[in-house]
Amino acid sequence: MTTRDLPTVDQMVEDAGADTPRSPNRRSYEVAVAVSVIALGVLVYVMTSRIDVAREGQQFGPRWWPTALAVAMIVIGLGLALQSLLSRITSDEPPITASGGFVLAATLATIVVYGFAWQYLDFRLVTVFLLAAITAISGGRGVKALAVFPIVTTAILWLIFGLLLQVPL
Repeated sequence: MTTRDLPTVDQMVEDAGADTPRSPNRRSYEVAVAVSVIALGVLVYVMTSRIDVAREGQQFGPRWWPTALAVAMIVIGLGLALQSLLSRITSDEPPITASGGFVLAATLATIVVYGFAWQYLDFRLVTVFLLAAITAISGGRGVKALAVFPIVTTAILWLIFGLLLQVPL
């Protein structure tokens, strides 16, 4: 048997789910997701009031983007809540696996560590490590994926935000 004869991951997932139709998610799960999105949106909205503004009354000041994201999260959460009450959500996607849960948890933990490290270390240093870590967690291997990509991406972000837009990083 050669590698050409082996099925691909997509074929295995398709074959595994071909005979078993997906059942709808539990309504309590859907409502919990919606409430979580709404709560996070409200938290972000409240936290935007802590952002220092040099000149009050600016139409597009430093609070604009986080406020827009918070409002979008609240609206999307309300939409999810309404949908969970009116209809059941079904998905053709396979359920999350243990390895997928690990990748998600490791990625979120890496982002939290990045947020703390950014308070004490330079943006360029911690961003290179963040991108390299997330790339490694996601399966990236080799010099291009683990060194060149993070360095080039961080340089572009620093050039755009640090030099051109003069955002203090």
